[in-house]
Amino acid sequence: MTDHVIARTRAGAVRGREYDGVRQWLGVPFAAAPTGSRRFRAPEPAEPWTGERDALHVGPVAMQSREPMLAGITPSTVISEDCLSLNVYAPARGSGHPVIVWIHGGAFVMGSGSMPLYNGSSFVERHDLVVVTINYRLGLFGFSLLGDANVGLLDQIAALRWVQDNIAGFGGDPDRVTVMGESAGAISIAHLLTMPAAHGTFHRAILQSGAGALEPITRAEAEATTTEVLSELGATREALADVPAERILAVQASLMAKRGLAAIAPCVDGVAVPLAPRVAARRGEITRVPLLAGSNRDEWNLFDLMMPQTTALVEAQLRGRIGTRADEVRAAYRSWADVAGDLVFRIPMLRLVEAYPAPVYVYRFDVASPAFGGRLGAAHALELSLVWNRLANPFSALLLGGDTKPFERVALQMHDAWSAFAKTGSPEIAELPAWPRYEVPRRATMIIDRDAAHVEDDAGGDQRRLWDAILTDNRVD
Repeated sequence: MTDHVIARTRAGAVRGREYDGVRQWLGVPFAAAPTGSRRFRAPEPAEPWTGERDALHVGPVAMQSREPMLAGITPSTVISEDCLSLNVYAPARGSGHPVIVWIHGGAFVMGSGSMPLYNGSSFVERHDLVVVTINYRLGLFGFSLLGDANVGLLDQIAALRWVQDNIAGFGGDPDRVTVMGESAGAISIAHLLTMPAAHGTFHRAILQSGAGALEPITRAEAEATTTEVLSELGATREALADVPAERILAVQASLMAKRGLAAIAPCVDGVAVPLAPRVAARRGEITRVPLLAGSNRDEWNLFDLMMPQTTALVEAQLRGRIGTRADEVRAAYRSWADVAGDLVFRIPMLRLVEAYPAPVYVYRFDVASPAFGGRLGAAHALELSLVWNRLANPFSALLLGGDTKPFERVALQMHDAWSAFAKTGSPEIAELPAWPRYEVPRRATMIIDRDAAHVEDDAGGDQRRLWDAILTDNRVD
């Protein structure tokens, strides 16, 4: 191992380390600290430095609660508003390698790009890819109208522009960038596809379990929430720089307790985000790059297990929107948890990809976990350990039930297919059946299971058709 691996960025040189053929630079700033007068404002360029900057340790994570067990926050984790940094994992030899930029999930309120699960070494060792994992502002700090709109998304674009400007110096090819995300990260990518400021910063996109909401937050709704937040804080916009961060987190927690997980999310502000993703796709006003998109068969089981009150909240919200037709929807599923999984994840994804004017490949993840007495099934986030080929870590052991050996074969299949897509724009690999593009009316979907993957046409078609009818009747984009 050597701790003296130098790369040069436009802001200055960074010193990383190399071991086992993998080079890594951690905690590299891609924007200035969004503190003081920069709080709630669009990101600004990182301030340059002289000499070699230490890039041996991850940077602070964005402001968030320490409570959620799945956020990867430990007692030693540094949480700070000064969080706009990224991590680079790269082959020790060669140049011009394809690049994956990872946008983490966490309901827009938790998580970080430095979770051990997101160590990119397997992508480097097995596929000669460069991996960049990023932080971005979360919660009210990143997704409110307390200042500029959607600054969390603007942080992501700043990181992508950093990649365009600097990744060649780390062995990557700025013309072969795949942006990849899960849950809130995938929803972010769906919005990035609509944002003029993001155009040209990536060339392929992978969306795991997230593609935007059926009813995105409007600017008017975001402004109403902002008024409520300012009232709770007892502050004006002009005085927000002086409000303690912990006080903002407390108001955020109160907001989410009343409105659920959807309280914090990007809004269609008409400027940075001009249109909702599906509307932009339907109008052709969207970045056209190959997509790999999918969902997990039992998405909502994770939330039903960890936060059972959220299932009842989704049911109440759905009944408020479609009235007695909610009973018709419930009759088409095994449980309200299954209804919620489709409503929040699968159906928005399908409505986006069916309007999308570029090649799309779709999967459904059916790999069930025995953890928690089998209650998870193929739940939300379960595919992460497999895609990253990182089975030997605490997150994987928790969600996969301790013994991860039975998942090794399917983990390699997913890891290799995702890598193939990052290299070529197609997830075709020899170890999986031929993977057709998703096109109407066939709607070919790769069903990924532990025993054998297979292609199914219009998977879950009965429920899809029911939702199509209901959403059309209720004029939901």
